[in-house]
Amino acid sequence: MITHRIILIEDHAIYRKAVSTTLDNHADYNCVAQFSNMEDALEAIDKGLVGDIILLDLGLPAMGGIDGIGALRGQLPDAKIIILTALTDREKVFAALEAGAHGYLVKAGSPARLLQNLAEVIAGGTPLDPQIAGMVLRTFQKLSPIAEEDKLAPREKEILQLVAQGLTKLQVADELGISPHSVSGYLRRAFDKLHVHSLPAAVSAAIRRGLLDLS
Repeated sequence: MITHRIILIEDHAIYRKAVSTTLDNHADYNCVAQFSNMEDALEAIDKGLVGDIILLDLGLPAMGGIDGIGALRGQLPDAKIIILTALTDREKVFAALEAGAHGYLVKAGSPARLLQNLAEVIAGGTPLDPQIAGMVLRTFQKLSPIAEEDKLAPREKEILQLVAQGLTKLQVADELGISPHSVSGYLRRAFDKLHVHSLPAAVSAAIRRGLLDLS
C-alpha cells in the first residue's frame, strides 16, 4: 500500500494538530512535516524535504499562502497543493486556483470530508468545497457573452465544465465516451489557449475570461 506524504502549512496550532492527527491515523497518509509559516516550509523543502500533497492555509504570517503557491510549485513541481482555509473571498479563491492550487477546501469541513477530498486529488480530481463550487457555478452563470473566435472549442469547454464539477479525467472519458488520451489532448489544447499549466488554473482562467458558461 502506498503511503502519501503530506506537508501541512498552517499557523493555528490547535487546528494544525487536529489535521496532522487525522492524517496520521489513516493508513494511506503520513504527515511528514508541519509548519506555522511559509518561510520555514520553503527552507525545509530547499534542504530536501519532499511531499506528495501540500495542505496550505492562506492566512499565514509574513508570506501568505497565495504568494507561496508559486514558490512551492517551483520547489516541488509534482506535489499537489490543496488550500485548506477559512477564507472564502471570491478573489482569493480564484487567485489561489490561478496560482496553481489543485483544490480549495474550507476548514469547517469534517475530517472524513478532508480524507475524501485527498482521495479525489490522488485520483486526479480537483476538489472544491461545496460553497466554493457554488461560487464557481454562480460565476459561470453571470458571465457576459464574448466574441465567437475567442471561445474554447465546444469539446474543450465541455471537458473543462466537467472538471469544474469535480470529475477526474477518467470519469470525463467515461461520461463523454472517449478515451482518457483524447481527454488529455483536449485539455492540453485548452491549456495552450489559456496560457496555464494545470486543471484548476485552466478552469479559473476560463471563468475569469468569460470562456465558459452553464447556460
